[in-house]
Amino acid sequence: MPLTCQPEWDVTNEIFGWACILASVVMGLWMGVRFQEENWLGGYGTLARRMVRLAHIALAALGIVNIEFGRSIGELGLSSGLVHIISFAFIVGAVSMPACCLLIATKSRRFEMFALPIGSLTVALVLTIWGLLG
Repeated sequence: MPLTCQPEWDVTNEIFGWACILASVVMGLWMGVRFQEENWLGGYGTLARRMVRLAHIALAALGIVNIEFGRSIGELGLSSGLVHIISFAFIVGAVSMPACCLLIATKSRRFEMFALPIGSLTVALVLTIWGLLG
């Protein structure tokens, strides 16, 4: 049955979270096909290979965070405007963290780009905790 209305924010984060987990599984499959090659991405201990592994786990972990946020929305004592900001910040963090990791893996050494995912996730987490306590 197709959706006939816009999903609520909690459903949006849950669907997005499951999509992140699916992306992590697909990325893991791609990594699994290549990891047995001794020198894949320069070898096991290289920064490039570590950053690809970090992008993979960030997709799964931040997907779970988005699912849990979606399930916690009903318990937040916050305005709908703040809930929308938190929702958006969690999604930005879940997209930008793996993207930054993959950019670093491709020889970009602009580590300051991590300010975007770290900043958005920090805002989302602080506001969520505040909403749960209030």
